[in-house]
Amino acid sequence: MKVAHFIKRYLPRSETFIYEEIRNIKGVSQILLTKMVENLELFPYPSEIFKDSSLFKHILKENDVGLIHARFAYGGIEMLNLSKRLNIPLLTTFSGMDVYRFPRHLIYKRKLLRLFQEGDMFLVRSHLMEEDVVNLGCPPDKIQVLYGGIDIDKFCCRKARESTNGPIRILMCGRFVEKKGLKYGIHAFGNISSKYKDTELRIIGYGKLQKELEELCKRLSLEERVRFLGPLSHEKVREEMTQATFFLAPSITARNGDKEGIPNVIKEAMACGLPVISTLHSGIPELVRDGKTGFLVKERDVSELVDRLDYLITHPEIWKELGGNGRKVVEERFNIKKQVRKLEEIYQSLIDKHFR
Repeated sequence: MKVAHFIKRYLPRSETFIYEEIRNIKGVSQILLTKMVENLELFPYPSEIFKDSSLFKHILKENDVGLIHARFAYGGIEMLNLSKRLNIPLLTTFSGMDVYRFPRHLIYKRKLLRLFQEGDMFLVRSHLMEEDVVNLGCPPDKIQVLYGGIDIDKFCCRKARESTNGPIRILMCGRFVEKKGLKYGIHAFGNISSKYKDTELRIIGYGKLQKELEELCKRLSLEERVRFLGPLSHEKVREEMTQATFFLAPSITARNGDKEGIPNVIKEAMACGLPVISTLHSGIPELVRDGKTGFLVKERDVSELVDRLDYLITHPEIWKELGGNGRKVVEERFNIKKQVRKLEEIYQSLIDKHFR
């Protein structure tokens, strides 16, 4: 069994979740088809990479590929004709903006409907996304939920503090784009920091909203209390998580319709035993259990964020329980090794069904 992954751009820093999945595939031979390569030093591919799209047909035949796995709907759209021409089944994984943002464009939506009709199978990252993709026109019998996983062995569950002695360190991490809702987290921290002087907000990431977020901190007189750490290596991110008190992920639906899937960074924080405050957004409630592993609030509701932060700060006796529960959820349902074994079973099932 040989699978060809099609990833149009291999690989932006923000798509570590794809790399972790590919890296953990063991029971399948694999090659990579792409049109652009970047960050190869961060994401060394474990097999052959082919970049010349004019040769993709030859490469698929020469390598006796039994399945094409396209990442994102636009990848599936690009691979559909080749899949049909060579009689190779096509599996497409949806992740977020290909469900919530791009379908607003009529031409894309028409192509998507053809992909739904002629593609073999579709994977989504949450049950809510499954509903949304079906509403876009995907036949329900062609779609399956496969949660993205993380390598839990890389994330040690830190020893939870049981008192407020010492500084309270709140951590946010993600691209500086609208759907991450970072400005709402900063506003909430601005409110809480006036009450609790020994608090600090640390923000990992980069993006087009950097200047806007920095100016917001200045307007709120938070320059001394908020630290912008920039894009950090995974090792440094893990280090920040082990030193944090809480993790804050105030995700929202962007004005262009873009949404999260289930952010891996929340899984990583939970794997480290961090209580999480997030929002009732997209697939996040399938990961964060309100009152059990952290708290969920309405999108853009700064007052609720402040209330939950205040509650956590004043109830250190629950930190250990929330963090431990979060670690268990990730171990059971978002473990990359378990999820990749399920993916390999899907590969085999599709190939067997297509060629029997």
